[in-house]
Amino acid sequence: MSGGLASDRLARMHDVMAAHVDAGGAPGVITAVQRRGELHVDVVGAMDFGGPPLRRDSIFRITSVSKPMTAAVAMMLVEERALRLDDPVDPLLP
Repeated sequence: MSGGLASDRLARMHDVMAAHVDAGGAPGVITAVQRRGELHVDVVGAMDFGGPPLRRDSIFRITSVSKPMTAAVAMMLVEERALRLDDPVDPLLP
């Protein structure tokens, strides 16, 4: 283990993602994990079913991710007491 990433856990993550791709759940998956300055990127599968293989620097369309990410960030702000769910939004809008 260096930088806080355990190689056995990274291997397990790879196996789970590869099984998901092999089962046809997605054509390919790129996972990124960072801890204590160490970054691990794992690439499994292809850009599309039957398409070219994914690469670490592949560019592809991600849809409908902004809403759950915004909700997660909003809940983090609620936990930090920087935002209340019943606050008016007018001061936050341009």
